[in-house]
Amino acid sequence: MSTKKKIALVNVFFAPQSIGGATRVLMDNFDLLRKGYAEDYDLVVFTSDHGSQKPHTLTTYLHEGVRVYRAGIVYRINMDWNPHDPVMGELFSKFLELEKPDIVHFHCIQRLGSGIVEATIAMSIPYIVTIHDAWWISDYQFLMDRESNVYQDGHPDVFAPLLTPEGVSTQESLNRRTHLKSLLSKASSVQVVSQAFEQIYNHNGVINTVPNPNGINSREWKKRATSYTNKICIAHIGGMAEHKGYHIFKQALLALPYKNLEALVVDHSVPSNHVAKDMWGTVPVKYIGKVPQEKIEDLYAQMDVLVAVSIWPESFGLVTREATAAGVWVIASNIGGIGEDIVQGVTGVVIPPALNALIEVCHQLDQLGTPPKVPKHAKEQIRTVRIQVDKVVETYDQILHGGETTGD
Repeated sequence: MSTKKKIALVNVFFAPQSIGGATRVLMDNFDLLRKGYAEDYDLVVFTSDHGSQKPHTLTTYLHEGVRVYRAGIVYRINMDWNPHDPVMGELFSKFLELEKPDIVHFHCIQRLGSGIVEATIAMSIPYIVTIHDAWWISDYQFLMDRESNVYQDGHPDVFAPLLTPEGVSTQESLNRRTHLKSLLSKASSVQVVSQAFEQIYNHNGVINTVPNPNGINSREWKKRATSYTNKICIAHIGGMAEHKGYHIFKQALLALPYKNLEALVVDHSVPSNHVAKDMWGTVPVKYIGKVPQEKIEDLYAQMDVLVAVSIWPESFGLVTREATAAGVWVIASNIGGIGEDIVQGVTGVVIPPALNALIEVCHQLDQLGTPPKVPKHAKEQIRTVRIQVDKVVETYDQILHGGETTGD
């Protein structure tokens, strides 16, 4: 009889619907667990359908030999806010009864809802949660409300005035946060993907946390492919949403008559083969579609400088780490975890996500005239996903053989 234990990985999205940075992290974890720990663990996956699948129906398929259960979700107002879907909880109970996992590992569960955690508790299955955003502690997954107010510290004072989502009462908001935090308190381990974001959760009353920063995949990064121009290619690749600081990026490049800068923008809303051009004042701009993960090396090779000035406190910031490893200079926000691994003045600069601060750095680059260089030793010091996964496996082993783990 096999002595292998079964781990159920749960995330709102999963391949081939690999949407968002948290899903990329999950897929990296999945690949390493499957390849490196196949003798110890069997994997099974539960996810949702980003499409037209009928609500609360299940389809199954194999991905890399692993069973994946995909549930249809209910499309409704505030569906990413909605904390609870009891029918999804019942569906998840049936999944647990059939698969009988030894541990459930939750990642992002918006749209699936807290009912799946409650089902796990009801069946006395230990679970861990990896925190990728503020969904568990705030009405706003990215800590920015509908009037663009940013809550850098979350909501440490639960009775402080808060602009709730449209149609959501103050009492509903408070009940939601209280309930979700209670589910985190019952987890065997709550792992947060950066030290900066762990502090936010601690300030918001979630104290059973362990920092386990994300890592990047080891790759053969390509040399710069910018020899076609004598300008510095400055890029924004995190999406054109407001919380990603795209508006600051655009305004900064419109602000001065730069001579030595050009811009690259990744528009996640268009196909990968999309290309368009524009001018922002004196700066030529090239728009491209979302780049498939298997071609990510080509993306970083097209830029000299990455701008990641998110105005919300990013939980991690995969793109800033990948850029550094690829030898790209980084301009990162000083809130959240996105600039946590930047060595100031060596691999980039960390600045407030404000227009004047970015204009100043862009002006300095324009005056410099040539792209800054990232030292080889700095590129090699970026944490890898294997270190993160080793910590996850250590947690699995502690739960299975030594009880709960709530710290290092």
